[in-house]
Amino acid sequence: MGVARAWLIGAGTVLTVGILACSGRESGPPNAEFLVTTADSAFWVRSGSQGIHVKAVPMTLAHFDGRFHEVFIVDLDRSYDDAIFTGERVYVRDLQTNDSTMVYDDTAIVTIAAHHARSYPDAVPLGPNDDTPTNPDITASGETDILEVRGPYALLEHRTEYEMAAGDQHDTVRTAVDLRTGAAATPEAMARDSATEDSNLVRDVPRTWNRKGYSLDARGQGDGNVIFSLRDPSRHTWQLFSVGAHPRVYWLDHPPVSAALRRALMKAFNSASSYDETVKYVRYVRPASRSIVNRRARHA
Repeated sequence: MGVARAWLIGAGTVLTVGILACSGRESGPPNAEFLVTTADSAFWVRSGSQGIHVKAVPMTLAHFDGRFHEVFIVDLDRSYDDAIFTGERVYVRDLQTNDSTMVYDDTAIVTIAAHHARSYPDAVPLGPNDDTPTNPDITASGETDILEVRGPYALLEHRTEYEMAAGDQHDTVRTAVDLRTGAAATPEAMARDSATEDSNLVRDVPRTWNRKGYSLDARGQGDGNVIFSLRDPSRHTWQLFSVGAHPRVYWLDHPPVSAALRRALMKAFNSASSYDETVKYVRYVRPASRSIVNRRARHA
C-alpha cells in the first residue's frame, strides 16, 4: 500500500491531502476531473490512466452567474507618523476577464483614520517605504476572515482592535456581502439566489455523486471534517483528502469546461501557488510512492 500526503495550513485551518491506493489492485483510477473548494482553499483533482493529480492552493473560489471568481483580501494602510491605522478590504475577481471589484471596505479603519487627519492636521501620512512609528498615540487594526461562500454571497467576520490612552477596545462583526454588487445581503436574498449553487454544497454527509465512469463519495469524520474518495464501477476506492466542513464540488469533465475557462482556472491556480510556500501538488501513480511535506501557508 502507498500513501502520498501533504498538509495545507491556511487561515488557521489544517487540511490534510492524502491519496491512498492498494498495490494489489489491477485497475488504475477512473477518468475524472473536478474542483473541491472551501472557504480558504481550492483543490483541482485530475484522475486517469496516468494516476491521480491534486493541486491544492490557498484560494477562495466563488461561482455565480455561470462564472468562477476569486474572493481575496487586500491590506489597507492609512497610518501616520503618530498613529497606526491598518485594515483589510475584500475584493472579487472574475477569472476570465481578470476584472476586480472591491466588495467590502474596512470602514471602521477608514473612518477613524479620516477623523485623526482632521483632528491633527500636522500629522504626516506614512508612505509605503516609511518605518512604522514605535510609540504611536493610537493603534487601530482590522482583520477580515471569509467564513463561507454561498453562490454570489460571502459570509465575513471582521474584527477591529483599538489601543489608545483611554483604554483598549475590541469589536467583532459578522456580515454577508453580495459579491455582485458589494451590498449587504439579507437572509431572504441569500436563500433565493444561492439555491442553485448550493446543489454543489456538502451540507450533510455521507453523500455520493454518481458520475460517468466513477463516483465521488463524501464521508464525515468525528472532528467535523469531510473525507473525499474516488470510486470506479468495480467499487475500487481511492481515498483523496480531508477538508473542513461544508466544502463544494464543481465538475470540469461532464460536460467539459471551455478552453477559455480552463486557461483561466490554470492561471488562477498558478497565481495562488505563489501566495506562500504551501505544498501545491500531490500525485499518485501506480506503483504508489510515499512523500511527506509540511509547510506553513498564509493567504495574503
